[in-house]
Amino acid sequence: MKKLTTSASLPLGVDIGAEFVSIVASDASADGFVVRETKTLEVPSSDGTSLDLKIAETLRALLAAFATKERRCVLAAPSGEVVTRVFRIPPKMRRSEADRAASLEADSIVDWPISERLVALDPIPGKTDEMLLSIARNSTIERLVAIARAAGLKPVAVDVPACAWRRAIPGADAVLDCTSDRAALVIFSHPVGVTHLFPPRLIDDRLASNVRAAFVDARRDGIADVQRLAILGSRFRYESIEELLRDDGYAIGPVALGGVESPTWTFAYGLASWSIALRGLVAV
Repeated sequence: MKKLTTSASLPLGVDIGAEFVSIVASDASADGFVVRETKTLEVPSSDGTSLDLKIAETLRALLAAFATKERRCVLAAPSGEVVTRVFRIPPKMRRSEADRAASLEADSIVDWPISERLVALDPIPGKTDEMLLSIARNSTIERLVAIARAAGLKPVAVDVPACAWRRAIPGADAVLDCTSDRAALVIFSHPVGVTHLFPPRLIDDRLASNVRAAFVDARRDGIADVQRLAILGSRFRYESIEELLRDDGYAIGPVALGGVESPTWTFAYGLASWSIALRGLVAV
């Protein structure tokens, strides 16, 4: 392996949402993964017909404020539009055969039309007889890529959300993202884990109850025995949910990166690290 003596720019981590967008610029150097710049901007409110245009304009404004000239980027498939499974590889199966078998297995996992499926197999570190099977909606990926390109970005990969979250927060067993109206809980496991999307604008009592039930289900199903929960959200939201779950015995703390508590660019940070821990859904 060639030793890095100078820094090399990595693809940007770009988190595209309907409410805000975030970008993280990073380098790989002899010292490891180094974050150079982070920025987040709120997407102006708009009707549904102009939302994609508003997102692209917001991304362009963010890029204009960046010192880096890097425009390659890694995006993420929305959590509700991607499904992952462990795909077992029989001995001596060729990659072309595995790809065909994965496409057939997708028939039993999702009921989306074949033309709407994007199917990918990725290596699982340390495993020779298993791969990560990911299935995403093709139209959703095409929309994200089109938005990014309209902003002047050059997408090189689309990642599985749970993988990006795990790279961003490796010290937790689960992360509760409360940064938007619809909270999401990601429970880490091998190789990916499970994601729960909760109804929009849940009151904290109800959200805490759903999180508690999800942890019980994960333990029962052998997915994970959650002990450490990281919460991403406002200080007020964090304190409210932490108080509600405190007596359940979990070690709960706010997401913290680089001394910043609950940074809005946490997910983009996970995407930015894709190049040093390859686990993407598809090369674009």
